[in-house]
Amino acid sequence: MRTVRRVGLTIVLVLVVASFVVAEEPPRVTASTSWVAAMAEAAGAEVGRVLAPVELRHPPEYDFRPGDIRYAVEADYLVWAGYEGFMRSLFEAAGIDADRIVQVHTNNSPPVLRQAVRELAETFGTLGRFAGWEEDLDALADELLAAAQAKNTAGIRAVAHVHHRVLAEWLGYEIVAELGMGELTPARLREIVDLKPDIVIDNWHMPTGAPLRGEIPYVVLINFPGHEGTRTLLDVLRYNAGLLGLVE
Repeated sequence: MRTVRRVGLTIVLVLVVASFVVAEEPPRVTASTSWVAAMAEAAGAEVGRVLAPVELRHPPEYDFRPGDIRYAVEADYLVWAGYEGFMRSLFEAAGIDADRIVQVHTNNSPPVLRQAVRELAETFGTLGRFAGWEEDLDALADELLAAAQAKNTAGIRAVAHVHHRVLAEWLGYEIVAELGMGELTPARLREIVDLKPDIVIDNWHMPTGAPLRGEIPYVVLINFPGHEGTRTLLDVLRYNAGLLGLVE
């Protein structure tokens, strides 16, 4: 009886391990942009294709090409952020089922980023792979928060682009005004200058605060990996932190 029980237990353990291994098999992903691709990789997926070239200053403006249908059909999942118009055209042209389309929330503030990538990992069944990346993210986040505290960012009055405001707030900056997506009017420009901010944090991919350059210290942060040698989400975080004078 003991032998039978041991054999039975061994079979159960083998099945459990086998099911875990299968669950951790990375899916093949076609991603809309380098940002979304980096999130999928962080979640544990294998990115077979990034549709929008990294050379584009604003990758969501990429134009859908008929040849992209091949990459859509071959992928286990198509991952996008919801604002890439070309992806809608691709879904329709390729007849992609809804259960193969995954939308992510793109924001490079570590707490938001962690949650978004975790949700991807849950969808992909790759939480084990995600765990290692999460540790690296947490270590970098701790480093950046310590640097922000040392720099006393709480005492720095900032104008932040809407796509970097959450990151700036997480780093402790006092946000006194926000840059939107449209051009600054003369009246709005004067309002911001009168606030006497210490820094302007703009968005390299869609800058709107350029008229403030010269009057106020001005930096342009990035979101999409591929610029200035960045490839991963952690590269982007460290690069932006360097522009803000938080790391070397």
